[in-house]
Amino acid sequence: MNLLDALRQIKDPRSRQGKIYELWQILAILVLAAMQGETSLHGMWSWGKEHAALLQQRLDLWRYPGLVGIWKLLKRLDGGALEEALRPWLAEEQAYAVDGKHLRGSKRGAEEALRVVALVGQRLGQVLVQCEVKGGNELEAALALLEEMPLEGKVVSADAGILQAPFARKVVEKGEAISG
Repeated sequence: MNLLDALRQIKDPRSRQGKIYELWQILAILVLAAMQGETSLHGMWSWGKEHAALLQQRLDLWRYPGLVGIWKLLKRLDGGALEEALRPWLAEEQAYAVDGKHLRGSKRGAEEALRVVALVGQRLGQVLVQCEVKGGNELEAALALLEEMPLEGKVVSADAGILQAPFARKVVEKGEAISG
């Protein structure tokens, strides 16, 4: 399955009336921009605007969409449906890395910074799924991530704090290779 086929599977939350762009076209622009390193909606939109002529040709757009329209569409989009539609495409990754992180800029007052465990695809270099670390237990969050992802035929690596016996057992249970 290619990316555009995966994006076409996502249900559009808009009615047919007044719809100028297909959902998959907008999402394709955003994904391509993210793959080029853009991390904000404005940055993704700007990247697309710079490459509008090529995107219009390749994605069959008659004009480039506006930022506000994209923002309104994303507000209505079911994130779970997006994740579900992309899962088969993301499953084409051959190797995953699992790592715990403190999210920079998430500290508020006396609260600690948000901690997550992320599963990163080595081919795309993108976070495929992440899970909040609750109670300081990165291993528990990493095990939850492994449950979410198809691991058959994949190589899974993890940092030393996560690469413990329960993690290795879970990877092996799912019939996988593991490296440290």
